Amino acid sequence: MEMDILRNKYAYLVALLMMLFSSLSYADCQLIAPQHQTLEQPVEVAPGIIDLQFRCQLPHAKVLSFPLDALSRPEIYADDSVDITVLSSARAAYLLPEGLYQFTLTVESDHDSAVSMALRDLHVFQQENNLHILTISAFGGFCIALCIYVGVLGRSLHNAGFYAYSGYILSAGFFFILQESLLRLLMPDVHWLHSHELKSIFAGATVFTAVRFICLLLDLRLILKQWEYQTIINCGLLVLVLGFISALPVEPLHLLASQLMGPITLIGMVAITVATAYAALRKIHGAGWVLIALIVLLAAMLFRVYLPHVSEFLTRYALIIAVTAEALLLAIAASERVKRLQADKMQAYLAASSDPLCPVLNRRGWEASANEMLSAHKKRGGVILLLFIDLDGFKHINDTYGHRVGDEALIILAKILNSQSRAQDIVGRLGGDEFVVMSHCHNRSIAERVTKRISERLTDLSLKIDEKIIEVSASVGAQIIDAPHSDLSLLLHEADMLMYEKKHATASL
Repeated sequence: MEMDILRNKYAYLVALLMMLFSSLSYADCQLIAPQHQTLEQPVEVAPGIIDLQFRCQLPHAKVLSFPLDALSRPEIYADDSVDITVLSSARAAYLLPEGLYQFTLTVESDHDSAVSMALRDLHVFQQENNLHILTISAFGGFCIALCIYVGVLGRSLHNAGFYAYSGYILSAGFFFILQESLLRLLMPDVHWLHSHELKSIFAGATVFTAVRFICLLLDLRLILKQWEYQTIINCGLLVLVLGFISALPVEPLHLLASQLMGPITLIGMVAITVATAYAALRKIHGAGWVLIALIVLLAAMLFRVYLPHVSEFLTRYALIIAVTAEALLLAIAASERVKRLQADKMQAYLAASSDPLCPVLNRRGWEASANEMLSAHKKRGGVILLLFIDLDGFKHINDTYGHRVGDEALIILAKILNSQSRAQDIVGRLGGDEFVVMSHCHNRSIAERVTKRISERLTDLSLKIDEKIIEVSASVGAQIIDAPHSDLSLLLHEADMLMYEKKHATASL
């Protein structure tokens, strides 16, 4: 009897251990075909249609999910007794019930890849999925807003480089939206929107427009040798062509194109990074920002291609973060470039429109600004004040003291006119000792006060030049115009006549 009891205890213990080990070996989901492995390791997938068979023993419901950047058209098959629910998600996601069962997942792949599959509790999956949707939506909105802003800026500046930048941002935004299957939430049954072919087209467009923009921004055509520049451009163009070829349903052409896109993209990125580093050494404006952006993007690409399983988060988001950082850095570089171009343009304008002797506008610059003021007068109303100033006895100063003293007298007169005029007034020298001032005033009384202030200041001047005191004066012809006027030459002639009347009246006293 004791032996029977002991034997029954051992049998019970063995049965208990077997149940325990059985439970431990299946208390999860495992891939059992075409190979046997846990889901902790990436699932190796070959090109074509593949049936992945799973065996699960779950204590409670969990979510099986995986990205669709390498796989397409997922379909799941199980016995009628197993209720597996397809979840709405940017990834392929299935709510697996508790219990012990098997099911088959059929997927289609265009190339060899390693797919990371995750098994999560439902609440954990929902949190991650919501965060993912929010992140990609924010990235897409950022790209669209930046594209519109830069496109409008490029149109206003008539700069083709900004159009290339807009194309780059738009292509990158659509590529990642497609890559992360965000459109599956809106149109889950439109399979071509989630196809690898469409992603390849936008990937090629992203690379080409990025290369094109950087070449235009840094003027690489001017600082590189012809073959170096063409190599960079041709790499970008080749990636674009391969993107379209990979979308063609032609075997094995599209597969070869897909395999070549990655290495050629990497070669092109390295080439343009080296070219940008050279531009930075040459002190090309904005090259430093572009170089930082390219290094960040290149590091993310290398991580994604060669270290895909180090961190699931970085594998999923590193390239998106890098492209966002790159877009911002390139925007900074572009804005710095615009500031430099505007400054150069302003310096060129000032050089062309400034008087070579006096700190006022020359005739060309003054007439251009005066015509703009006349146009503003037509739109906004008010009155225009035009003063024509001539230095009395200027020939006597040159003959008595020399031309250098005469030049100093003109410089002093120009400084006086600047000090007596308002910041928005236009002061210019037509030539010799003839100066002009144009002012847009709100009413006639303001124009009269400006005329009186300048006229009184130019009466009985005492100029100290080379320890000599030279007594001079200037005649001022003032004309106040109420009605809109467009003939500047006629206005100048009338103001000139008024000035000569004042000069003759002063001389007769």
